[in-house]
Amino acid sequence: MSSYPELAASCGIALPPLLARLIDAGLAGYGPDVKAWVANWKAHTLAAQPVLSCVYDLEWIPASEAAENIEEWLNPVFQQGRRFLPFAQTGAGDLYCLMPLANGDIGVALAWHDSGDCEIQAASFDAFIYGSLVRSAADISHLIDGDFTVAEAALCLASNIDALSKYLPEPHSLELERIRALALSRAQAGEATLISQDTAQAALALLPVVQDAPFELLARWECGQA
Repeated sequence: MSSYPELAASCGIALPPLLARLIDAGLAGYGPDVKAWVANWKAHTLAAQPVLSCVYDLEWIPASEAAENIEEWLNPVFQQGRRFLPFAQTGAGDLYCLMPLANGDIGVALAWHDSGDCEIQAASFDAFIYGSLVRSAADISHLIDGDFTVAEAALCLASNIDALSKYLPEPHSLELERIRALALSRAQAGEATLISQDTAQAALALLPVVQDAPFELLARWECGQA
């Protein structure tokens, strides 16, 4: 499949409006020249290009790569009829996927590439975005380890909140704006953490509870072996 809309139609999983908007704006990928992005990776990361650049171990993937993963692994034929639409991965190859939930909504699942385990990370794509930003604000260690200063980590977080909060439900967008202001203030004061764990937990409490339990997948290396 050449595009995410085509792949979504093939999977029978509607693209969430926010994800479709990010894809159309070129904010859910690294552009046509990945080498050019890598050559200026820090500036792109600070500017939230792509979005969720502040998130630990998350890489957007193109539709062609998502299609390969569906064909070879996350295929309903192999996975007891379960449908997946990957959109990002970890550095190890675990996949973040859109997935229909028991209540009919489209949630976000994390499929582990080496264990056959899968769990629902968020009750919706919007909830995934919000939760990812809050957790990033609470733990910037990966950015610091990646040669960012605390001030730069706060700027990276702020850029991502600026790019995304306006598309989220008002309670979430208002909470993210509060976190943004707090993070920038604490960074300016020279504090090593942008928000406290208590602040993060209070913000995450705004998210809907995920009802679907973790489940097992047929491991990648077992697919197509029958």
